Amino acid sequence: MQITSRTLTALSADVFSFSSTFQNYAESAFSAARLLPVLSKPRLVDSWGSWKNDLKRVGDHEKNLVNGLDHFKQAGHLAFWIRRMSPVVEATDSLANPQDAPGYAPDRFETAFRKILFAYSNEYLAFDLGYQIVNFYEKSRTDRVSAYRKPEIDSDYYETMCHFLKFKNVSPHALHLIYRSLFS
Repeated sequence: MQITSRTLTALSADVFSFSSTFQNYAESAFSAARLLPVLSKPRLVDSWGSWKNDLKRVGDHEKNLVNGLDHFKQAGHLAFWIRRMSPVVEATDSLANPQDAPGYAPDRFETAFRKILFAYSNEYLAFDLGYQIVNFYEKSRTDRVSAYRKPEIDSDYYETMCHFLKFKNVSPHALHLIYRSLFS
């Protein structure tokens, strides 16, 4: 799934748009490992509601806010609530369907990505969705003085971040700062 200027708007519009957009994103991400995510609808609803309430609460307490919360803060809070509510409850292995003819075995990349998704599916999706949203907005900035350079994040960074999100208490504010630091 490609992140566009409409993605953040669709995620925040209503719970149905949020669920649909997140499901498309999750399916797209999992397809790279030939997996299919199984999502919990109630957890998606809880993710959206908690994210929206958090954005409103933070926005109400920011005295110098003119144009609303920036993409770093929105992405940080979004990643926090997706990770916290854990909407992915299972990953279905598309290679394990006995009705299908045997296909190609997973390559090295798919095997490594499957390992991360089986261990950290919600953490991966939460962090990566926020990262992709921030990347889109940073790439689209017109006030940049130097050429845009996307941060190179390797698989070790993703695995460390996923482990960190799963086993440590990471606030939405910390995620906001992590995203900001990647793009500064």
